[in-house]
Amino acid sequence: MTVDPASASLREVKDRLRGLLRDELVLAPADAEARAQLERARGPDGRVDLRSLDLRVLPWALEGLGKEQVRALAVFKHLWQRGVSDLSEVQTVSRSTMNALAARSRLGALAPAGRIDSDDGTTKFLWQLHDGHHIESVLIPDEDRPGSNPNRYTLCVSTQVGCAMACSFCLTGDLGLKRNLSAAEIALQPLLVQQQMPGGRRLTNIVMMGMGEPLHNFDNVVTALRIMLDEDGLNFSHRRVTVSTVGLVPRLRQLVDTLPVNIAVSLNATTEEQRRLVMPITRRYSMTELMDCCRTLPIQSTKRITFEYVMMAGFNDSMDDAARLAALMTDVPAKINLIPYNENPDRDIRRPSPETVRSFQAYLAERGFNVTVRATRGVDVSAACGQLGKAAQRMVERLPPLETEPS
Repeated sequence: MTVDPASASLREVKDRLRGLLRDELVLAPADAEARAQLERARGPDGRVDLRSLDLRVLPWALEGLGKEQVRALAVFKHLWQRGVSDLSEVQTVSRSTMNALAARSRLGALAPAGRIDSDDGTTKFLWQLHDGHHIESVLIPDEDRPGSNPNRYTLCVSTQVGCAMACSFCLTGDLGLKRNLSAAEIALQPLLVQQQMPGGRRLTNIVMMGMGEPLHNFDNVVTALRIMLDEDGLNFSHRRVTVSTVGLVPRLRQLVDTLPVNIAVSLNATTEEQRRLVMPITRRYSMTELMDCCRTLPIQSTKRITFEYVMMAGFNDSMDDAARLAALMTDVPAKINLIPYNENPDRDIRRPSPETVRSFQAYLAERGFNVTVRATRGVDVSAACGQLGKAAQRMVERLPPLETEPS
């Protein structure tokens, strides 16, 4: 029987694979989306990175080996649930098949380069890529919270080496864009951090708020997200995964149409002129266009768009700004996250006083908005919002290697 994953849902394919099959699934020709994903995963030597393929596309990497969908499911689960680092470790598939697959494929990797722990419990992980570049991930624990889920462990994931957006308050932008991360390099961050977590603790939340603009690396980010959300992959709930963007409007619409993840928009201003000063992307996609897009996004009724608002003293923290921000949120399913600026020696920007932040928050709360103030975490290890990237080389020089075995 021929089953085309492009026309049959992945759920239907999985249901068949988990049953007792009397007929063999025959792989249909790859569709355009699958061919594009395979090409992105192909290295200069022609071998395909299996970790840069989601489960719908992975069978085509096994084309010609027989029982492609059955074997792809086994390989996928070994890669993402068991975290194998070599295809010879894949069980349930014959050694000869795995040898044939290994000859035409490879497994993307991140090399642990160091870690540093903050006094507040935040941990910054440094990874070295195959070409010598470095990226960072940040683990933020939030324990003993009230309610039925007292412990939350959030990983801030990077999607690019550097960033092209050049927001004036963000140190990562100083690096410029070096390159996009592959889907494997994105999805491996939570897999490898999970292996480092002690005492049975597990990551609960993923935020795409690390180095880079996620929607500027759209295709690889979507593939990585599918790996993270897949029950046979990293198995995160879509309610626990958030993608942040500076406002690439067409890609924002496309993401919402593609995956049911949470959306966070980095706003940081209340007028067009003000936003252009700190966020150059506003010259391409105006704040008006961005807000109009947010009003019409087909998000689920139970979800809200988080608007991240970095508060900078004397720039966007006045009560007039609070009033304009409230007006901007009209008819938008919004949650507002105020982020007092994290001061650093590379910027003259100052952090507003606690009284200013409280007044700003109170103004919005009194008008019925869901508004929170983000607690500053990881400042002492340059892991706070907007600080990633520039300290990477210093970490390489002074930190011991990160253990690669699970704790």
